[in-house]
Amino acid sequence: MAYIRLDSKAFFHNLTAITNELSKACPTTPNLALVLKDNAYGHGLRQMAHLAKEASIESVFVKNYEEAISIAQLFDTITALYGEIPPNAPSNIWASIPSLQALESCITAHKNAHQTRNIELKIDIGMHRNGIAINELDSALAQLEEAEHIKLAGVFGHNGYGDNDDESFFTSVQAFREITDKVRKWCEARNYPMPRFHSLSTSGALRLGLHNANGNDLGDLVRIGIGAYGYHTSELPLHIALKPIASLYAQKISSLYLKKGDKIGYGGVSVVEQDGVFSTYDVGYGDGLLRVDSRQNLTCASGEKILPVMSMDCFSCQSEREEICVFDDVRAWAKEFGTIPYMILTHLSPALKRVVV
Repeated sequence: MAYIRLDSKAFFHNLTAITNELSKACPTTPNLALVLKDNAYGHGLRQMAHLAKEASIESVFVKNYEEAISIAQLFDTITALYGEIPPNAPSNIWASIPSLQALESCITAHKNAHQTRNIELKIDIGMHRNGIAINELDSALAQLEEAEHIKLAGVFGHNGYGDNDDESFFTSVQAFREITDKVRKWCEARNYPMPRFHSLSTSGALRLGLHNANGNDLGDLVRIGIGAYGYHTSELPLHIALKPIASLYAQKISSLYLKKGDKIGYGGVSVVEQDGVFSTYDVGYGDGLLRVDSRQNLTCASGEKILPVMSMDCFSCQSEREEICVFDDVRAWAKEFGTIPYMILTHLSPALKRVVV
């Protein structure tokens, strides 16, 4: 059966490369937190969680409570970015709070809880997608001052301009700096435990590091997402060598000897150009790949052209291999479909077996 191969050495290399780049710019390198949301960007939540644990990662970010609870025993802190956290959830699962309404709901839900729930306030620092507005921060802090069984454990934003050559990146950096200062003063005035602060992803942290930012600008931790998996999509040169960790392999279903002029697949779109052996392999768009038709020109990692039109469960190419590597780097697929590596990776079916090597 088709499967996804995960290269553990490449994963550890990526974390080390990112840490080394950040340490060049900052005397105190912030901790790395790994983003594991959406089935670890398609790589496999459980597999990547265990690799992260092996790499001494202590904090991770997932999509929701369902993802969080499945790996709850592995990390000190697991922040669920979306949805509510039940009062009886393990204490290391933290709730992300993106609005005053969500904060009020969380406080109400935990009013009679038997344990304190750690939360992280998400603040809108310029992306205008999710987050409490900056002018609502005082109201949020006032609610927290009176809340029982709720602890402000983190304050974060999402700088959505890290990949772009845009001054909005630095505007967001300044906005988060001001938020951090305000919350720190609020905590100090009330002898409230200081939360952690973070706003940067892989590319944002590396970009800020290139500008010789101080450690405070990088925050208490950096949320490493696509960089850990071997890619960056920045418009700016980041001068870092990352290695893709996921390779997709397929197994041969059958082979036929075909002659020049024979047609293959639906509609006879592919016409054999020379006599040879052609085989079908057991992965297709039903497994989450984008459907290859005559508009794309894609080859397997070993060079065999993927013949249009791809079927739901298989594709054809001129080969006799028993096993074939469909890709070991999704950038070519992303380019052919006019999208980004995230799109290709996160669409890979959770039913495909993930094998760590």
